[in-house]
Amino acid sequence: MSTPTISEMIRFICSEYRVNSIPDSSRAWNGPQIISDLSRPCKLIVTATDASLEVIGKSVELGADILVCHHGLTWTHGSIPLPFSDEIESARTKAALENNLTIIGLHLPMDAHPSLGNNAVLCRAIDAEVEGNWFTTKGHPSPLFDDFIESVDNTSWPEIIELEDGRKSMEIGIIGRVKPTSRLDIKTRLQESIGMEQTSNEMIRCFPEDRNLDSNLVNTVAICTGAAGGEIVEAKKSGADLLISGEGPAHSAILAHESGVGLLLGGHHATETLGPRALSEWLKEESNQNNWDLEAIFVSSPIGL
Repeated sequence: MSTPTISEMIRFICSEYRVNSIPDSSRAWNGPQIISDLSRPCKLIVTATDASLEVIGKSVELGADILVCHHGLTWTHGSIPLPFSDEIESARTKAALENNLTIIGLHLPMDAHPSLGNNAVLCRAIDAEVEGNWFTTKGHPSPLFDDFIESVDNTSWPEIIELEDGRKSMEIGIIGRVKPTSRLDIKTRLQESIGMEQTSNEMIRCFPEDRNLDSNLVNTVAICTGAAGGEIVEAKKSGADLLISGEGPAHSAILAHESGVGLLLGGHHATETLGPRALSEWLKEESNQNNWDLEAIFVSSPIGL
């Protein structure tokens, strides 16, 4: 049994999630955000939705070598918070550095992954079959040193398109087909898959306000976790009867009522715990197959939103 190094696991994870190819916001900065000793053995990887101070603290308590998060350290200012600055998030960086914790961010790569992504896992959870993709995002991939990336099979990923302005675009959402059923049934399936990640005050919201849950049949579902609840018009164009996301703006409730497309909102955080969980399970399988001395744990830290 061998123990991979920090460097080897950064390369392994970033290559699997095509970090140097997937377009994203510059605020995301996918890939390694804090790096400890690259040659150090990696025995424990923690996966989580957010690189919050609470999650970093739990990772340190567990003795983690790497923390992989969907939402990394960069959202407020679009840069890594300096450890001794007066930024609110600086305590996160300081805690990670003091405890030799490497942090990897996987934003849209963890949404778009065709089998381990938030959207793909949610699609399976509601017993839907993938028919195609929707919800176009635009941006640039995060640059990586060659040491952190290798070529992997990407034929099952959504197509990446070069835009005239130099950016790239990609459809990260999933259009899924289900056997004709009610909105109530889909809501129940969603609750079973993410309910444990909701706080006591959270619930899956259905618009238009739980009306006709039993009578409106669903055949096609547009799925995009996180904050895609306002994309009712695009979901309807994609042929969907129902849109599933985490949260949405106020006008999404009105559009759901007027368009005939139902809307289920399960919470931004809760719907984006599926990908980190899947990554943890995948790493365990890879560890067994490669005879690595490596463990992987998903850390739950609900935020109520």
